[in-house]
Amino acid sequence: MKNLQIGLVAILLIVTVLFFYYKYSFDDVAVTYSPDFHQAVHEIREAPQVKMLKDPTLFHPGPRSKYPARQHMGACPPLFGRVHIFVAFVKSSMETHYKVAQESLQCYLKGTNYTVVMVDLDNDERVKAECGKNKQLFFKKHCAAAAYLRDADWMLVLDADTGIANPNHCVEEWIDNRVDIIFYERFFNWEIASGNYIVRNTMFARNFLQKWGDWEFTQPSNWNGADNGVLQIHILKTVLPYASQEIKNCDKYWHNSTGYDTYMAYVTCCKLALGATRLWPGKVRIFRRAHGWVRDGFLSTDRFCEKDFMFHGWKNNEVGFKGWESPFPKNLNVSLCGNGLEGWEYRPFKNVTCESIRITLANFEKSSGRNFPKEARVIPHLAEPDVGECFPNCDDDV
Repeated sequence: MKNLQIGLVAILLIVTVLFFYYKYSFDDVAVTYSPDFHQAVHEIREAPQVKMLKDPTLFHPGPRSKYPARQHMGACPPLFGRVHIFVAFVKSSMETHYKVAQESLQCYLKGTNYTVVMVDLDNDERVKAECGKNKQLFFKKHCAAAAYLRDADWMLVLDADTGIANPNHCVEEWIDNRVDIIFYERFFNWEIASGNYIVRNTMFARNFLQKWGDWEFTQPSNWNGADNGVLQIHILKTVLPYASQEIKNCDKYWHNSTGYDTYMAYVTCCKLALGATRLWPGKVRIFRRAHGWVRDGFLSTDRFCEKDFMFHGWKNNEVGFKGWESPFPKNLNVSLCGNGLEGWEYRPFKNVTCESIRITLANFEKSSGRNFPKEARVIPHLAEPDVGECFPNCDDDV
């Protein structure tokens, strides 16, 4: 009997200790737990069932939740929630340049459950209300993307000249739930591309897009690459805010550019400052060249393999215009689309092996390296100050 009493007292003591440990080891702020836990860094939401660690910035987001590759034009299950496809345009250009690209997008959409958002930047009421201050097209586009992001969980933002080459893919295959914004590098010049990106509906992402749009009013007045030029330093400041001297050096190259060749010195500076890192958890991922969901079609004369999805640069209303050979022998008939590959008629020599594409890209890679502008072949840490301007306070922000 005595042993039983001792056991009961011990159990009661253990329960009491555990109660007070869990009660006072966590804050009273709650967030919804999901595989995307890092979102707690940006947005606190009411969810009383789970407690948030006191310093969520120290929480590693864990492995990527990889989406299964689409097979045989099957369904694209919404494992990441609502995915919208956003295309901003100006009516006059849409009517004269982008019919082939947009017909391929319409054909693709008929075989999926994505919501498409077509936004006329001159006449859309939400854009007028929230982005009226923006006058330059490209900056207004990013402001508009921020305005429409609240309707989705994830949003694929596309240039109007981006078309579908191989529909046997789902957008989610390129979503990385460890980050909020996903970009890719352009193949021919290593720029981080500004026209096509994937973005998650978070406070961080909306702020990033809004600030990007606001750069219209503070961008340098010289040859600066417009929103694409802005993006390089905007990312650098976002993911490495403490790299003050590197940011200053790259900004100097940017403000001193007088044309494409000298502008590329600025791009080189930003790339070297970012280093080999391509993923900053909770913030940004940058896909390596030719590994994103889209690449420039001219790299392979619009030939594609099973790993390709979209091509950028389709600026014609008719297949064959001025000798352009798209993957299709003629414009797609959208009315035939929606059931598997029906409606997708291809030139037989455009669908090739990935080994063939690899060889083409390898040759283009060597050529673009050889022809890279001399003015852009800079080594900023040798040519510009490292500690000479900031010593002894260079690392104060780290």
